[in-house]
Amino acid sequence: MEGVGELFGQSVDAVLRRPRAVVPPFLVDVAALALGTLLFVAIAQVSLLFPQGYRLPDFPVAVPHALPTVGDVMGPTPAGRFQGQEILLASGVLILLLVPLLAFAEAGFLGVLRAVYLRPADPLEEGRHVDAWSRIREAFLSTGRAHFRTFLWLRAIQALVALAAIAIPRAVPVFTNYGLGVLVVEVLLLWAPYAAIETGRGAMQAIRESVQLVADHLATTLVALLFGFLVTGAVGLLSAPLVRLLGPYPVPFLLSALYLPLGTILSLFLYKVYLSFRPSESAPESTPAPATAPA
Repeated sequence: MEGVGELFGQSVDAVLRRPRAVVPPFLVDVAALALGTLLFVAIAQVSLLFPQGYRLPDFPVAVPHALPTVGDVMGPTPAGRFQGQEILLASGVLILLLVPLLAFAEAGFLGVLRAVYLRPADPLEEGRHVDAWSRIREAFLSTGRAHFRTFLWLRAIQALVALAAIAIPRAVPVFTNYGLGVLVVEVLLLWAPYAAIETGRGAMQAIRESVQLVADHLATTLVALLFGFLVTGAVGLLSAPLVRLLGPYPVPFLLSALYLPLGTILSLFLYKVYLSFRPSESAPESTPAPATAPA
């Protein structure tokens, strides 16, 4: 098994040499921000940009998602806190509406990572793609369709966690350690998206495998998360000064463009770490002993 630092270095090098995989999550971020803005104007009559991910209040880092998002590095703007029942309602509706979109997008994005960075190109297969974008489009759409149902369940669980992160502080203000429970759930589900893609099994099997991998490889999981915490925390520090400098509305789009190359590196890195946990399938098969010649 290669070291975690070596896998991170390989991921950085791969994405810097072929950064085209950054485009799908950026388009998803823009779509989610636009949908959220329309929803908040329609329901709460306020213009509020709500990233498709979420950061826990007063928590300086985020567990990286398999589908990177500006929500890993900043919360809703311009309001850092939710005020009013209409905004809470719009937030809940948006989180639920995004479940099918993000389920398809997350599965498709992991298919892009596998096609661009993890699978050697087959010249015969490549001959039917007119360019690199054709291959990315096919990988995104085919993987999204193939694993949509599984990722629908995984995203539904993440949506419930997001709703809990919004509702619990208001419902139980004295329960100050709720964020730790949310963080534990996110860590336990860390490997589930990668397991779903690689094994082709359902959501429950992917969740069980993720929990088992966290238990069996806790030290490696924590070291891998440390890389994610350092990246999301460092980029997150830019959000406050950028909002003061540029105002709240352009900052989510700017930070999305700045963070997503790093987020793609983190996703590829976690994918590689997950693959390092799995037994190698490339070992040569043993050859049968030659038959004994008849006397």
